[in-house]
Amino acid sequence: MENYKKQVDWLKYLNTSILSVILGFTILVSRSLSIVKEDNIETQKELLRLKTIQDIDVSSMKAVELRVGLLELNYTEELKKWVENNYIRKPQK
Repeated sequence: MENYKKQVDWLKYLNTSILSVILGFTILVSRSLSIVKEDNIETQKELLRLKTIQDIDVSSMKAVELRVGLLELNYTEELKKWVENNYIRKPQK
């Protein structure tokens, strides 16, 4: 009977330590997942901000490209004259 009681007490301590280790790992995993989730949210916000800036830049570039294309199409001769009149050429060697 005494031997049986010692085994039961030993198994109780073993069970308590195993459960404590499992609880510790659970807390560590939970905290790690929380940090990863927060980082993921911040990354998503930054990606959305960058995507918005990229969309604005692309639309601005398209507008400038359209304006330059129209200028080239409609004012080619005037642009050539202006360049000839205002551009200082370096002497050729």
